[in-house]
Amino acid sequence: MDAKLKQRLTGAVILTSLAIILLPLLLDGTEEDRARIATDIPAPPKIDLEDITVQDVMRKIEQMEKASEARLPKEVVDETDYEAEPDHILDKNQLPVNWSLQLGSFQKEDNATRLRAQLRDQNYRSYILHANTNDGEIYRVFVGPSSSKETLVEMNQEIESKLKLKGRIVRYRIEDDREQLGG
Repeated sequence: MDAKLKQRLTGAVILTSLAIILLPLLLDGTEEDRARIATDIPAPPKIDLEDITVQDVMRKIEQMEKASEARLPKEVVDETDYEAEPDHILDKNQLPVNWSLQLGSFQKEDNATRLRAQLRDQNYRSYILHANTNDGEIYRVFVGPSSSKETLVEMNQEIESKLKLKGRIVRYRIEDDREQLGG
């Protein structure tokens, strides 16, 4: 490399280094400039605190209670003992006793699904239970469940007149829910 070029590069590096070191010191400002920037925070205001005793507070509470009692009417309590009627009957396992209306048993799932759809079109809550038996798979179609047998008897009569299906009332068991077919 040419000697003049080396000297110029060395000079440029030295000048750049000096600029990097000295410029922040020169442009930083003086102590006076920094002092002017500081904000003046006002002194905290003086608050007058009253001496409050527990007795004063208790007196005020008692006065407020007496004033509110005077405005409120006395509450009349009905002390008659009422016996609660159970909403539903429980079995030996403390599970509610419910009933369903069985309307059909099919070997083909399509037939059971078709009947369920027909019942739902008539606004009956219906479901299908799947079971494996010695004779093969069975799909049973039910309406319900209901806690009232009377309701299901009425539904059975309605369904018999509308759809020409005669059902039978059976006990609904929660354990059977795992065998229900969705949909």
